[in-house]
Amino acid sequence: MDIRKMFFSTDIHGSNVCFKKFLNAGKFYEVDVLILGGDITGKLMIAFIEQSNGDFKASFLGSENKVKRDQVDSTEKMLRDSGAYTFRANQSEYEEINADTRKSDKLFKELMMKRLRDWLDLADERLKDTGIPMYMTGGNDDPFEIEEIIRASPYVKDPEGEVVSIGDYEMASTGYSNLTPWKCPRDIAEEELGKKIDQMVQKVGNFEKCIFNFHVPPYDTPIDLAAELTEDLTPVLSRAGGFNMIHVGSKSVRSAIEKYQPVIGLHGHIHESRAYMNIGKTVCINPGSEYGEGVLRGVLITPKKKGIERPEFTYG
Repeated sequence: MDIRKMFFSTDIHGSNVCFKKFLNAGKFYEVDVLILGGDITGKLMIAFIEQSNGDFKASFLGSENKVKRDQVDSTEKMLRDSGAYTFRANQSEYEEINADTRKSDKLFKELMMKRLRDWLDLADERLKDTGIPMYMTGGNDDPFEIEEIIRASPYVKDPEGEVVSIGDYEMASTGYSNLTPWKCPRDIAEEELGKKIDQMVQKVGNFEKCIFNFHVPPYDTPIDLAAELTEDLTPVLSRAGGFNMIHVGSKSVRSAIEKYQPVIGLHGHIHESRAYMNIGKTVCINPGSEYGEGVLRGVLITPKKKGIERPEFTYG
């Protein structure tokens, strides 16, 4: 299969509407392959507590909200589109869940996995007749349980830790990251990340036709700038106003790119650092993320005989 155009997006964090837009991007942009980078699961669970009059109350957007019974469906949809997981309960059920961390965590995980299964069913339904392959990897923020679910899909492929063929290209993928302040499931030390990458890319046959699909961006680049945080995770303000931005990407990823020089580096992780740049011959891209607003950030990549055309960022 000749690869004329690829679509890459990442960091949708549970957003229903962003995932649906991603699936639609295949036909809309007439691409030959869809690649969804890491951090696909959400971060927030919201309870809708039923009241004696049949209405509900729920805490979101920084306040407690009263939701009329005829508005609860649309309100839940709005929150699901922004990446949240919602559930309904009466007051006693809510108090029981809220008082027990194990029950709360269990419910959160169940809602997370159900949404992922629903997404994969939808991908199978919408893509199987198009012939457009889809690849989906986890990110540092995603629990390891997602891998078993994705790999059970008849259509969507999880290339984590592997080198897969996409037409005449090879793609090496990992969602692991260097250590972050949030201590995410796939945060590991730089040395360990470097070993994982080196071991994986030994399977690459031709780096001039290779894609590094690495969730974390390379260190000291325009695509790894994030707000500096204090020990209690408060953003540090700069003297000029705004946040003090620092480089937080991976030195191991940068070293691997400098050493192996793949044609493309696909990255995410840092939502606010949408850009592309070169490290030697490698074009490194971060499309950014605005999942909380239901906006899908993506990038169209058009290969040339050598290298790629200028990446085209999308917003929708």
